Amino acid sequence: MSMASETTKPDRFGPGEQDQSPVELSAYFLELQRLLDRIESSTTHYQVLSLDRSATRDRIDRSYHHLLSLIYPEYSIGVEVPPEISARVDRAFEKSSAAFSVLANFARRREYDRTLLSKPVQDGPQSMPIHSSGGTDKSAVKKPPHNGEEQGAIRDSQRRARQRIYSESSRGAKGDNRRRCERIRLSIPVRATGFDRKNGKWHEMAETIDVSRTGLRLRMRRQVLRGNILYLTLPLPTKLRSHSYSDPHYSVYTVVHRVESTPNGMLEVGLEFLGEHPPSGFLERPWAIFQKQWVGCERRRAPRVPNTEIVRVEYFSWSMEPIASEEARTESISRTGLRIVVKAAPVKFDLVRVRCNSRGFEALAKVKNRFVAKDAHERLCVQFIDQEWPF
Repeated sequence: MSMASETTKPDRFGPGEQDQSPVELSAYFLELQRLLDRIESSTTHYQVLSLDRSATRDRIDRSYHHLLSLIYPEYSIGVEVPPEISARVDRAFEKSSAAFSVLANFARRREYDRTLLSKPVQDGPQSMPIHSSGGTDKSAVKKPPHNGEEQGAIRDSQRRARQRIYSESSRGAKGDNRRRCERIRLSIPVRATGFDRKNGKWHEMAETIDVSRTGLRLRMRRQVLRGNILYLTLPLPTKLRSHSYSDPHYSVYTVVHRVESTPNGMLEVGLEFLGEHPPSGFLERPWAIFQKQWVGCERRRAPRVPNTEIVRVEYFSWSMEPIASEEARTESISRTGLRIVVKAAPVKFDLVRVRCNSRGFEALAKVKNRFVAKDAHERLCVQFIDQEWPF
C-alpha cells in the first residue's frame, strides 16, 4: 500500500516541550473546532486562508503558516490532536494547501481571480477577513481596480516579485555553485512521513530551507540517517516538479543524503527526489537504509583521499557537555574533514573532538553526515572547526 494512502498520526515533539494547562488546552481545541468549521464551510481559496482579494504574497505566506500551526499544534506547541478529529484536520490541510498553491502562484492566482470576477455572487461578503472575535473587517476589503493600465501595472509588479523568488541562489555566487541544479531559497511547510523499525510510521511537519528540481533541504526534529526514505507532501512550485503539475500538492519519495545538527536542536536534512514511486524493496522494509551511488562530479572543495588512521573520538552536546568517547579509525581524509568508521556513536550528539596521537593532531569538528554502510558499521562525516589535517 502506498504511504500516501495510509492513515498517519502526528507525533509529539521530543523532550523539552512544556505541558499545556487544562484551560489552555480547552481554549485551543475550541479555537481548532471553529477553524475547522470555517475551512469546511469556505467556498473560495481566500475564505480558506481568511484573506481579502488584495492580499500580498507575504500575507498569504503568513496566513498559511499560521493556519498550519493551529491545525497541527504538535508543530508549534507540542500538543497532539485527538484521533476523533484527525480526519477533519487532514481534510483542512488538503483544502488549505490547495488554496495556498493557487494564491501563492502569480499565474494561477490571476486565472482564479478571473473566475471569481465572473461569479461575484458566490464570493460575496464571506471573503472578508475573519477575526478571532468572529467579526469581519469591512475596511480591509478592496475592490479590484477597473482601470486597464492600473491592472497591468499591478500584474507587472506581482510578476517581478514572483520572479525574484526564482532568481535567488541558496549559496554563494553563481560561479561558485557546485550543484547539478541551482537551489532556490524558499521556505514552505512540508509534511514528512518516514518509518522507524521499532515504532512504525511517524509523521512530522517541517519547513524547507531551499529547493531545486532534484531535491531540497529542510529543518526537522526527528533523527534520520543517510539512506532513509522519506515521503514528502508540500506545495512545491510547478516549475520545480517532475510530475503532478496540476495538483495542489506535490507528493514525492526522497532519500536522505545529508544530516547536520544545529545549535537550536533542529536538524538540517538534505534530500534527493526519487519520484512518485518508492525504490525496490521499500514496501517490504521501509525502515531500511537505501544507498544511492553518487554518479556526479566531486563537489568537495578539499577532496578526500583513502587513508586509515587510528583516532580517539569524543562526543559532545552544543554546550560542550561530554556524552561518550571511543576509539575509531578514519576511512578517508581531507584537509578540512574526515570520514570515520565508528562502533558506539550516541543516538544524539552535536559536536566531536578528534585526536590522532600518531599525527599529534587534535581538532573540534561538527558532524555533516552520518550513515550505516553495507558492512553494518556507522560512518561519521565530520568537518573541522578550528584546525586543518596535517598532510
